[in-house]
Amino acid sequence: MNRRMSEAGFLQGGGELGALIRSRDWSRTPLGIPETWPQALRTAVRLILNTDHPMYIFWGAEGYCLYNDAYRQSIDSERHPGALGKPVREVWSEIMPTIGPQIEQVMRGDGATWHVDQLVPITRNGIKEDVYWTYSFSPIGDDEAPTGVGGVLVMCSETTEQVVSCQQLAISEERLQLALSAGGGIGTWDWDIPNNRVFADERFARLYGVDPERAQRGAPFEEFLASVHPDDLHDLRRSIDNCVATGEPLSSEYRLVRPDNRERWVLAQGRCIKDAHGKPVRFPGVSFDISGRKRTERKLQRLYEVMEDEVAQRTRERDRVWQSSPDLIAVLLKDGTFFRTNPAWNTLLGWTEGTLNELKVQDLIHADDLMAFDLHMQRFAESPGPMRFENRIRSKQGEYRWQQWVVVPDEDQLYCIARDIHDTRENEAALQSAQEALRQSQKMEAVGQLTGGLAHDFNNMLMGISGSLEVMQIDVHKGKIERLDHYMAMAMKSVQRASSLTHRLLAFSRRQTLAPKPTDINRLIMEMSDMILRTMGPSIATDFATGLDTPIALIDSHQLENALLNLCINASDAMPDGGRLTVETKSIWLDSRAAKANDVAEGGYALLTVTDTGVGIPPEVASRVFEPFFTTKPTGEGTGLGLSMVYGFARQSGGQIQIVSEPGQGTSMHLYLPRFIGVVERDAVPEVSAGRQDFIDQKTVLVVDDEDIIRCLITEMLRETGYTVLEAADGPTALKRLKEMDEIHLLITDVGLPGGLNGRQVADAARLLRPDLKVLFITGYAAGAAVGTDLQEDNMQVITKPFLMETLSKAVHQMLNTRP
Repeated sequence: MNRRMSEAGFLQGGGELGALIRSRDWSRTPLGIPETWPQALRTAVRLILNTDHPMYIFWGAEGYCLYNDAYRQSIDSERHPGALGKPVREVWSEIMPTIGPQIEQVMRGDGATWHVDQLVPITRNGIKEDVYWTYSFSPIGDDEAPTGVGGVLVMCSETTEQVVSCQQLAISEERLQLALSAGGGIGTWDWDIPNNRVFADERFARLYGVDPERAQRGAPFEEFLASVHPDDLHDLRRSIDNCVATGEPLSSEYRLVRPDNRERWVLAQGRCIKDAHGKPVRFPGVSFDISGRKRTERKLQRLYEVMEDEVAQRTRERDRVWQSSPDLIAVLLKDGTFFRTNPAWNTLLGWTEGTLNELKVQDLIHADDLMAFDLHMQRFAESPGPMRFENRIRSKQGEYRWQQWVVVPDEDQLYCIARDIHDTRENEAALQSAQEALRQSQKMEAVGQLTGGLAHDFNNMLMGISGSLEVMQIDVHKGKIERLDHYMAMAMKSVQRASSLTHRLLAFSRRQTLAPKPTDINRLIMEMSDMILRTMGPSIATDFATGLDTPIALIDSHQLENALLNLCINASDAMPDGGRLTVETKSIWLDSRAAKANDVAEGGYALLTVTDTGVGIPPEVASRVFEPFFTTKPTGEGTGLGLSMVYGFARQSGGQIQIVSEPGQGTSMHLYLPRFIGVVERDAVPEVSAGRQDFIDQKTVLVVDDEDIIRCLITEMLRETGYTVLEAADGPTALKRLKEMDEIHLLITDVGLPGGLNGRQVADAARLLRPDLKVLFITGYAAGAAVGTDLQEDNMQVITKPFLMETLSKAVHQMLNTRP
């Protein structure tokens, strides 16, 4: 078993967990040995074992658990390593009410989930803890699963420390604000309403006769009410209940009975905080001693002294928040100069207050973020008000960390708080990287589906060719020749189907050989109008609305004709009972936002729209209509390549195609075509030499192709025609022939060649020897040779495999009899 596990390449690496997974005997588990695991699971396991981010897998309906070293730090010894391969309900039974519905949502195929600072109480080493997590549940695609989802990929990060810190800071800030607004508190509290626990400072606790240490941990609300005078208790409870019910601020005066039976008047002020659902959750506040005011005006001076003490206490509370806050707090002058900073600047970034007082905040902002910061300052000057933004701040060590700023103006100063979000940013980047890896895995599965469909169609066509040739061979051996033309025609038909299929696939993948030129779209449509009308038939009314401002487009006109005909045929199929077809054109300008939304360059386009009043397309089908081999027609009635060809043609031409459709409301296909910029010239007419065909045998042609059969066929055809023909199977041999022969009039070369030189490089080298040499490229995949898009210079032409020998013969004759 260990030998087989070591051969499972997808389990290599992974630290402690990788070693544990490799050493385990999986044959005794429901998952079986790793070599038999579904490809989707293997890909996901390889992903988590080779990342430093905490990741987890729940696989299958039972949610069998797998995780990596980074997650191992968050799991206790009672679960690890026993959790490996166990169902999720056994491993995480106490949190299933929280994560169970989330797992079920993903497994149903309803999409991924994302949770920020989610409270997930878990038991660690026998103690239940309130733990906060930021995590995502993403589907792991598996075609063998009923819903198409085989499992759940979890990326997580524990945020308990950050959440608790934020909560404590919020509590401290609220207490400070209450004290500042009320002026003179002698004790603060925070009542946790759902759990009925009051957290209070030492002075408040002693005032109410509660042990300070107990108050800091949280004591029941009733313990604090025990010190309230019996005559005042009812009114106090009624005031508190009213505040909880209505949300109005609390302001209540009552007496406290001290252990020595002396009374003390206090003023309590606070307010109830509710959650998003209106449920009371907290009640922070502050109490004040008002005994002096109640007893006598003669002790007014004493009251002033008490107030001064309380102001001092308020200042100490404010300074405590200033000193202990983990956030960067600063007071800036309007030009960005530091005026005052809290210790967090030193703790987090290494900057002392003395050093910062000699700098401006602009000195610490990343160069790429300065322009955005200056823009914020400009907007602030025009319309003062709170601002929120993010940027990177430099530490004393030279590192940059992301900060989230809140800036509030006050006369000639700016009060700023910056929260460090660097780790959150990095976690988001790690999550995005992992999701991209998962998407890449799913793309490879789609490639398998594409090659399967391609193999099916090509095997059918090859069967038509081989079968026809086989029958012809049998007939020749028997001396029968009457059926040869019939079977040759069948073989040629299969060849034409194969050629059409490759052209459509190249069009979809944006790799076909295009010959873009300035094209008047309105004129092209009018020239095709009769064909379109005949194709639509009498039951479909056809309108042509060509805009007068429609610009000249830079496209391959022949491919545009094919694309337009495809769109019209699809529209006709959508209107079996008749309807209306509209073909219209107009000029359109896409600004930067619209261009980005359409994934094209900003600028002007010619918009060609084909609209029908047919059955329409459901959203789930519309999202797939441009996929190769996808069709809604019955088996045998469609290849599924028509719209994919139109899509590839549009994208390769620098344009785009969009579909707008609703079931029962018809469909519009919008084809964006790039506008031609320049002066339109008349098409050049080739000048045919006055020389006669009688002198054809004086022409010498060099044929270069590494495919022996293709080279042989071309050579024999040219020799039969009367040309002198030389051959070469690679680039170096071709150049050798060129140097040896004095007269070579035409070079015919494949684009993709072995031997270190491709066809374009051979042509360039040949032209250094013979500047007037004419070149005819033959290729089945022009972009594959990495020669660029400039194959058609002066005295150069391109024809695409497979081609008819007659087509090649005409091209050779034209090139050799055309004046340079």
